[in-house]
Amino acid sequence: MYKILILMYHMVTKTIHPFETRYALSPDKFKRQMWYLKYKGYTPISLDDLHEYFTDKTDITGKYRSGPTNGLAKKPIVITFDDGYMDNYESALPILREYNFPATVFVVSSLVGKTNNWMRADGYPEKPLMGWHEIEKMKGNGITVGSHTVNHYHLSHLSLEDAKIEIEESKKYIEDKLGIPINHFASSYGDMNEYIVNMVKETGYRTACSTRSGFNSNGINLFELRRLDIYGTDSIWQFAIKLTYGTNDGNLLLPASYYVKRLSERLNNIITQ
Repeated sequence: MYKILILMYHMVTKTIHPFETRYALSPDKFKRQMWYLKYKGYTPISLDDLHEYFTDKTDITGKYRSGPTNGLAKKPIVITFDDGYMDNYESALPILREYNFPATVFVVSSLVGKTNNWMRADGYPEKPLMGWHEIEKMKGNGITVGSHTVNHYHLSHLSLEDAKIEIEESKKYIEDKLGIPINHFASSYGDMNEYIVNMVKETGYRTACSTRSGFNSNGINLFELRRLDIYGTDSIWQFAIKLTYGTNDGNLLLPASYYVKRLSERLNNIITQ
């Protein structure tokens, strides 16, 4: 049984404003992380592959079905980008192509070709988002396109009717523009609740990504997939720790605390036997 990681990126850019250090990393750092994935034997897969694996590994009752896998390589991992920044096309795509890695980009349907205006109120500089030309190019180079709502609103702050419009209309609009089904969704700000999850499912998406960290394994809700938030400030060692422990916490002391806990549990078991 696999424990699949999903990585969440935003910007890959040479020009990083001090406010953006969480959301933006340099192309050099991104390339080093892709090199690390290859060096450590990770195999990037698409969200379609992930969906196929988890749906094929359960029977009609929802119980886990043992036996041969459906062909996923060892250490599968998914690479995703939220918002659809122009630098995803200019900086990230050439690196992904160099390593022959697939990825998914979640675009804000009404802001394609515009800017990240939702960040302006918080003092962030405006950055250009990809236009349809760039998104088409991404699509033709192994990149899956997903929906990131219509306007990048907090869905839980909207009425259920307006939230439904954000979920449904973004899917329909992107499908009309690209002529392909849009099967994957990521809520803006990771803002999900039971009602939103149900609406995403009823709209016809196959998966939805959250911003909760962790591994994705048997029994995971395909509409609450977990992702690791990769920060621009992460060193390669912090990146490695996140991958190893499936957490957003890249604290270098985490491995030590993990093994101390394991040792304590073993000693306790010996004492109580």
